[in-house]
Amino acid sequence: MTASKTMEPEENIMGTMPIGNLLMKMSVPVILSMLVSTLYNVVDSIFVSRLGENALTAMSLAAPISSLLACITVGFSVGMNAELSRKLGEGKREEANRAAGNGILVNWVVSILFCIFGLFFTESFYRFQTDITEIRQFGTVYTSVICTYSFGVANQVMLERILVATGRSLGSMFSLLTGTFVNLILDPILIFGYFGIPALGMRGAAIATVVAQFSAAAVGLICNLKMNKEIRFCFGMLKPHGDMLKRIWNVGFPAALQQSIGPAMTFFMNQILLGFTAAAPAVYVIYVRLQSIVLIPVWGLKNTVVSIISYNLGAGKRERMKKTMSVCFAATILLTLFGLLVFQTIPDLLLALFNAQNEVLEIGRAALHIFSFVFPFSGTTLIFGSYFQALGHSTKTLITSLAQCGIMLTTATFFSHVGTVYTVWYAFVITEILVAVLALLFMRVVWKKTIQPLPDLK
Repeated sequence: MTASKTMEPEENIMGTMPIGNLLMKMSVPVILSMLVSTLYNVVDSIFVSRLGENALTAMSLAAPISSLLACITVGFSVGMNAELSRKLGEGKREEANRAAGNGILVNWVVSILFCIFGLFFTESFYRFQTDITEIRQFGTVYTSVICTYSFGVANQVMLERILVATGRSLGSMFSLLTGTFVNLILDPILIFGYFGIPALGMRGAAIATVVAQFSAAAVGLICNLKMNKEIRFCFGMLKPHGDMLKRIWNVGFPAALQQSIGPAMTFFMNQILLGFTAAAPAVYVIYVRLQSIVLIPVWGLKNTVVSIISYNLGAGKRERMKKTMSVCFAATILLTLFGLLVFQTIPDLLLALFNAQNEVLEIGRAALHIFSFVFPFSGTTLIFGSYFQALGHSTKTLITSLAQCGIMLTTATFFSHVGTVYTVWYAFVITEILVAVLALLFMRVVWKKTIQPLPDLK
């Protein structure tokens, strides 16, 4: 790495620009790029579904590991993000630089651990889940490649978050778009074999994803070096600093653990669904892919709002924090209601994207109708979680996620014993309503204890 240009002395836009304009400027590029980058998984699933129902089921069983990798790297990048933005708000540029470097270092350690899993433990992971040979073969090949070469996604996530944390969302968009387009181009070539390249099937899907992640990481580094004037990139920033690592850990570990609950829940839900039919996990992975598209705008707001609130917390600007929270919550409700409407009106068209036929189509049609009602509640929990992280209450985000996992698995297990696979889908609705209520109660406490007492240094 080489040193960047001299840092600008003027205050960052996160402390000066009108909130509405700031949210548009920072969140829209993130939302658009995340929306397109979600095609990573969606396109993989669409192409893999052409290999057969067992291939799609294998991808569902692979989802907990690939999602866990993403969740842990994103979680620690949240810790880096909050620390970096707060230090910039306090005017401590050198400490902000240290936060960026130590955040990168943490994700490198994460990638080494996943590489070990990919090399030695993937086959055992699938033998535990199913005795269907073809599903095990598909899943083992896919997951081993994704995990062994996880260094790409570890760097991609952290470099993109550094750009977002310093208000350079456009650079993050370039990085994400690069990865997405590389994946779109390579997927059909490597899966089915074109231009003299042999058809690699599931291995091809995994290789396409990994190459795309490394490409995105390279663009993220270039954008930081060229565009990011707040961070001075050099090897010295990677030197471990005990206090900084502790602060990143205090925010990042609960965030990583909170996000990792989702993959754990996916794993156990797959075991419940396999008790009915192998088609049920295939329907589940279709829902997860489609849900990710619906909630991408909320995730974009969530990623942006952590930086804005953290910065203005450090700068002591209470009114800007309050305005940011109210605008983001209103936008979340509107966006998720739109997603509900789409799922209710065109479920067959959505399922057709994944070549759904026979049992998958029949189960999926009912599932999408039921699942759509969770969106406003899921959005509420997500956006409140970003407030907790930015304000130093990450444990509340963790508690809501643990509650979500516990309620989901309890209700799904109960329904699986008293009803059919269709009954199990209602566990999602019940769970999201209860968790959203819990998040709302936590938000009232945080508001009274953390936000109201702050003096406003306008």
